[in-house]
Amino acid sequence: MAKFSDLSWKNALSLAPALVESGRKLWERVASRRAPSVSPRPGSTPPATSAADSLSALEVKLLGAEQRLAQLEEEAAASFDVVRSITQQQSQLAEQHAELVQAVDALLSRTRLLGWAGVALAVAFVALLVVAIVR
Repeated sequence: MAKFSDLSWKNALSLAPALVESGRKLWERVASRRAPSVSPRPGSTPPATSAADSLSALEVKLLGAEQRLAQLEEEAAASFDVVRSITQQQSQLAEQHAELVQAVDALLSRTRLLGWAGVALAVAFVALLVVAIVR
């Protein structure tokens, strides 16, 4: 049977700040996202006058798209790390919850046993009192 003193309360309490820190890091990364350096709309650019201008405009768009892709990959990796950390913390909390439930069950069974022992002692006391009065 598990006891409350057997639970690792230090670990349980240490998980909350780590969870908050992971969330804060994710929020900072998402909030600090830079807008793409070049964000032309497909219909907003004037038509190119020559093939060279058209090619350089496409290169600029491609560079902007590559930068945005790299930024999104970094954010995805950061989000994955945060989700993995939260999952690990959640599994640790689940284990500690199971230990806590076992401890509460043990205390409940002990309380029932003590209650029945008290009833038995009360019945024995009353029986002894009746025997003493009858004699």
